[in-house]
Amino acid sequence: MQQFEIPKTFKAAQLAEYGKELQIAEIKTPELKEGEVLIKVEAAPVNPSDLSLNDGHYPSGKVLPAVPGIEGSGVVVQIGPNVENVKVGTKVAFTAYSNYGSYGQYSLTTSQQIIPLDDDISFEAGASSIVNPITVLLMLIETQELGAKAIVHTAASSALGRMLVKYFQDSGIDVINVVRRQEQVELLQKEGAKYVLNQTSETFQKDLNALAHKLNATVFFDCIGGNITGEILSQLPNKSTALLYGLLSGQPVSDISAISLIFQGKTIKGFWLTTLIHKYNPFVDENAKKNLNALLKTTLKTEYAKQYPLDKINEGIQFYKKNQTSGKILVRPHQ
Repeated sequence: MQQFEIPKTFKAAQLAEYGKELQIAEIKTPELKEGEVLIKVEAAPVNPSDLSLNDGHYPSGKVLPAVPGIEGSGVVVQIGPNVENVKVGTKVAFTAYSNYGSYGQYSLTTSQQIIPLDDDISFEAGASSIVNPITVLLMLIETQELGAKAIVHTAASSALGRMLVKYFQDSGIDVINVVRRQEQVELLQKEGAKYVLNQTSETFQKDLNALAHKLNATVFFDCIGGNITGEILSQLPNKSTALLYGLLSGQPVSDISAISLIFQGKTIKGFWLTTLIHKYNPFVDENAKKNLNALLKTTLKTEYAKQYPLDKINEGIQFYKKNQTSGKILVRPHQ
């Protein structure tokens, strides 16, 4: 078995107070418990969900001060007792919901939260293997199980949105992409999206109603929340389902019509990767793992706008907040 020298301490970006900048600190390397894995982190992206967790809008399960960072890629350098599904030295993608997230030189996770990566997948590509790609994979499964032929998706120019429209259209599912700016309309159209609507248009609701009924779009994935959730659901065909997987607006879901729920058979429910149990989940299904690795090189490949060393992470986060359509940023803890 390959052996690595484990440092007593390592550098990490710590969250000391929700809504505040991260602080670079030297922290003690944790001792592994049963089922745990220590990963030397090579790359970690900043996702919208990371921003929401850092601001305290999402439950994190962390005890502050803690190292944030939901996902990343790296190499397994130490395993705890009774870990049998991965070996030391394996290149992996991982999620980390412990106090030792991915924004550090090392991260602590469990053996059930890792996915081995093919040798020809770089750490950069592998860093964004989970939050967006697996969500998109399971969104398609959910759509197929609900029997939908078309869907509506908000914040469609995001990294996830651009993955989704390619993957869904390749799978024969039409996507009505909803964005807020004309340049986002043009971006998606340039990348091959067939249907794009600007929610700031005066005719948005009328156009959405007509297109949703024409395509029979009965599934709606929403990551914004607030009043847009109810506004869009009200324009969809009877028996449509809204799946809320984010809350970028920071506002409670509103404008849900009782008529829509009672008389039109519409439903709304949550869709969250960490609580979603499905047999086709790459964390547990070997065929799904192989499929994910293949798609990471093509349809579900992530592009990054910029990369930052760990001590410049706050600068990177500020850039990302202002330029999310440009692509994610990537943190490189060992640079």
